[in-house]
Amino acid sequence: MEENDYQAFFEKYLQNRHSAEEHALFLRWFNTLSPQEAERLMEQYAEMAPLWSVLETQNQNDALIRKIEARLDQASQPNVAETPVLSLWSYLRRFTAAAVFVLIGLGGYYLFINKLQKPVSEQQAPAKLAGAPGGNKALLTLGDGSSINLNDAGAGQIASQSDIQIYKVKDGQLVYSKALKAKEAKSGAASFNQISTPKAGQYQVNLSDGTKVWLNSLSSIRFPATFDGDARRVEITGEVYFEVAPYKVKGRKIPFMVASNNQVIEVLGTHFNVNTYKDEGAVKTTLLEGSVKVYALHADSRPGKNQDVVRLFPGEQAILKENASHSTALKVEKADTESAIAWQKGYFKFRDTNIQEVMRQLSRWYDLEVVYKGPLPQDQFTGYVSKKVAVSNVLNILEEGGGVKFNVKDNRVEVVAAE
Repeated sequence: MEENDYQAFFEKYLQNRHSAEEHALFLRWFNTLSPQEAERLMEQYAEMAPLWSVLETQNQNDALIRKIEARLDQASQPNVAETPVLSLWSYLRRFTAAAVFVLIGLGGYYLFINKLQKPVSEQQAPAKLAGAPGGNKALLTLGDGSSINLNDAGAGQIASQSDIQIYKVKDGQLVYSKALKAKEAKSGAASFNQISTPKAGQYQVNLSDGTKVWLNSLSSIRFPATFDGDARRVEITGEVYFEVAPYKVKGRKIPFMVASNNQVIEVLGTHFNVNTYKDEGAVKTTLLEGSVKVYALHADSRPGKNQDVVRLFPGEQAILKENASHSTALKVEKADTESAIAWQKGYFKFRDTNIQEVMRQLSRWYDLEVVYKGPLPQDQFTGYVSKKVAVSNVLNILEEGGGVKFNVKDNRVEVVAAE
């Protein structure tokens, strides 16, 4: 097969327009290649797949994505008759170091990756889980201690605090807006609100200064209904993505401060993600736009000590870890920004990710209890998967990637290394 021939086949394969004959011809030719030649060929294939550009525009065609996801869910049902398809990727699995996930995109760019070659009657029935994908769920706690379940609240104004009116503008989004005839704010303590998401929950809130905030599962943000004073200060747990709006009082720029586990972030106007989940072992601050300062808070902190503060620029990530002596260390690394904010875009993205981290993310979104039996699987996983896909599909794809098996019952998933 000539270079132009296999490139044309790759283009058809990416768009699911290839015929069975073309597929068989390619595999026969591919089987004649050395492992080194096969690896180079797969690198060319990866360069042809426009992964991120597809993901960035996925919201432009939700109807198509729903159809694709429905097709995936249908494929997971053991009683649905379906013509078996020989998978390119399951055949090439021995030449890759990672399992490749399902890519859901636009314009026909999607792959049913690692689909079994056996007839449907011989395939093992997929794992059944009660857990469904998460959704827009959160609890709003007002300054007076009262709370509102945002799942049940209808669209429109749901509360007011100080001179701020609180609106649920649509499912999954809350907006704090200054009243048209706002009175002069009274002196005294600010009225603090808190939004908390449960397992399998997420939410977006627009703060009164125009800052946009997205909360991942098992996350929270505590903030004043209206910002006064020399700084805009909020406190978070879990994972939160910020698009901070510039804000001035009497012509003076007011910084935005984010407090989390043993650190404070200072910004003026920027986009960044903060992952503070305690089970991840580190606090990670990833900068997409602008510039921020990250301050480490620990017992021996002293002003001006270099290791206590770092400045981030776009594409960088601050990592704050606690070492064996319970002191904290702050360092800066180049970031995989796509992975950091994939959750906010509606996807998971894994890149050479071990099974423990994969399962931590899945457990939060699908509300799973995860346990491990025996030695941990050593495989690493790379790829994208929609957060709307049924969890049984995700587990099946992980199994087909090799190296891991799952025993499931209700929302409990037991993870074992494949023999």
